[in-house]
Amino acid sequence: METIDIRTFTAQIEQYKSLVFQVCNSFVHNYFDAEDLTQETFLSAYSKLESFDGQNFKAWITTIAANKCRNFLADPRRRMQMVSEETLGELEAPEPTPEELVIHTDQKRRLYELCNSLKEPYREVAVAYFCKNKKLSEVAAETKAPLRTLETRLYRAKKLLREAWKEENTCAMQRT
Repeated sequence: METIDIRTFTAQIEQYKSLVFQVCNSFVHNYFDAEDLTQETFLSAYSKLESFDGQNFKAWITTIAANKCRNFLADPRRRMQMVSEETLGELEAPEPTPEELVIHTDQKRRLYELCNSLKEPYREVAVAYFCKNKKLSEVAAETKAPLRTLETRLYRAKKLLREAWKEENTCAMQRT
């Protein structure tokens, strides 16, 4: 049984590293996992270098790579569990923190105040749309106003609200 020395082994690594990576990548279909498995393949080969018979290094190293990949894919820690729709529905978003509730409530209050500060006809559409969460089609049915007119009013109300919001934030920043 003929063994190879460390310089020959290093040369073999350089020669076959691309092949080993391709083998690993073809198994796992993930670049980063393939890189890790390539490294593990060469580490394993180095630790078992004395068991290499000196014949066909390419076949020996690709066999090690394939076995590493099979073991990796069979590892139960890698397996993902499918979650049923019912279970997924039971997983609710975490409750908002008290700080988040205060911020959200404050923002809603500020938006309501800003909407109410607009002049008519923008106030009506802004309050209905932003504060009462009504669709424009609902507002059109309630007010008997044409939908296109309400779209224009909402567009202008958004522009006015954006300016008022910026102005309010600028004033608040100047106070602090």
